[in-house]
Amino acid sequence: MQSFVHHSENYQILKSLHSLVQNITENQKEFCQKVAEIKDNHYTLVKSYYEESQRLIKMLKETAFLCSLMFSIEDEKSICVSAINILRKLLQEPVTIRILCASSSRTKLETVAEEKSAAHDIKNVCSKSPLNCIAIKTCRLIIYSPLESTVPCPEMLDSPDQYTYACVPLVAEGVAFGCINILFEHDTKMDRLKENIDLINILAGYASLAIYNNRLIKTVKREALTDKLTGLPNRRFGMEALQGEINRSKRYGHVFSVAMLDIDNFKLVNDNYGHTEGDKVLTLMADLARKCLRNVDLVARFGGEEFLIILPETDIKRACAVVERFCRVFNEASLTDVLCAKNLTLSGGIAQFPHDGEDALSLLKKADERLYLAKSSGRNRIVADKLN
Repeated sequence: MQSFVHHSENYQILKSLHSLVQNITENQKEFCQKVAEIKDNHYTLVKSYYEESQRLIKMLKETAFLCSLMFSIEDEKSICVSAINILRKLLQEPVTIRILCASSSRTKLETVAEEKSAAHDIKNVCSKSPLNCIAIKTCRLIIYSPLESTVPCPEMLDSPDQYTYACVPLVAEGVAFGCINILFEHDTKMDRLKENIDLINILAGYASLAIYNNRLIKTVKREALTDKLTGLPNRRFGMEALQGEINRSKRYGHVFSVAMLDIDNFKLVNDNYGHTEGDKVLTLMADLARKCLRNVDLVARFGGEEFLIILPETDIKRACAVVERFCRVFNEASLTDVLCAKNLTLSGGIAQFPHDGEDALSLLKKADERLYLAKSSGRNRIVADKLN
C-alpha cells in the first residue's frame, strides 16, 4: 500500500514537472517569437532609415551641384529661374513658385521670376511691402494652411482660400532681401514639402548668396566704370564702348562718329569761383548730356573737363549737328542762375569711322587734333575737318 502511494506521489510530481516544462517551453517560444518580431521590426526600421538617408544624401549632392551652377550665371533673373527649376524637381507636385525681391527703395516686393502650375489660376499676391513680410522680418520659413485659424503673414491675406503657402526668406550678410513663395492646393499632400524642408532651406541659402554675389559684382563693376562726380561712364568704360562700337560697325559695315568736347576756360572757373563751382559745371554738363543727347549716344567723362561722345550709325555731318545743338543748350544753361560762372562755352573735335581711323587710338587722335584746332582758332566751336 505504501509503495502504491509513493508511486502516486511521484506521478503527480512528474506530471507537475512536465506541465511546468511545457509552460516554460511555451513561454520561451512566445518570447523567442517576440524577439524575432522585434528583430524584424528593428531591421525594417533600420533599413527604412538607411534608405531614407541614402535618398537624402543623393538629393543633397544633386541639389548642391545644381545650386553651385547658379554662381556661374550672370543674370539675376536667370539665377531665380534656375532655383525655381531645382525646387520643381524637389517637390514633384503641382505648385506655383515665385521668387520675390525687395525693390532698391525696399518699399515693394517685386516678382523676379515665376512659374505657375497649369492647374492653378492664382492672382498676384505677396507683392506689397517687404516691411510687412513675416518671412523677411523674422528670417525664418513660414508655412500656412487654410485649415489653420490665423494667417501668419499679412501679405498673404488676399491669397485664395484653397491654397497653402510656404515662404522661405532669402538672406545674405544677415539681411533678408526677398523670399521664395510656394503656393499649392491644400488638399495636395504636404509630405513632399516636409520631407525636403532642409533641402529647400539649403537651396534658399545658395540662391541668396548667388543673387547677393551677382549684385555685388555688378555694383563693383559699375563703380569701377563710373565717374563718381558726374555719374557718367568713366574713361575706361568709354574706351571699352568705343572698341565695341568699332567691332559692331566693322561687322555690319556701318559708320559712326566720335566727339571730344572740352569746357572752355575751365581753369578760370576754378580759379575765380573755386573747385566747388567747377564741380557744379561738370555736373551740369553731365545732366544736360543725359537729357539732351540721343538715347543711342554714349557720353563719358574722359578726364578733367574733357568728355567723349560716341554717336552710333551717325556720319560726321549729322554728328556735328547733334553736338552743336548740345553746345548751345549748355551755353544757354550757363546763362541762368544755376551757376555763378556765366556764359560758359564748349569746344570740340569730331572724327568719323572708318574715314578718320579704323581703330580707337586713330579715331581719338583725329578727334583730339580737331579739338585742339577748335581751341586754337577761337574756342566755342566744333571742328569736324580742317575746312569747317
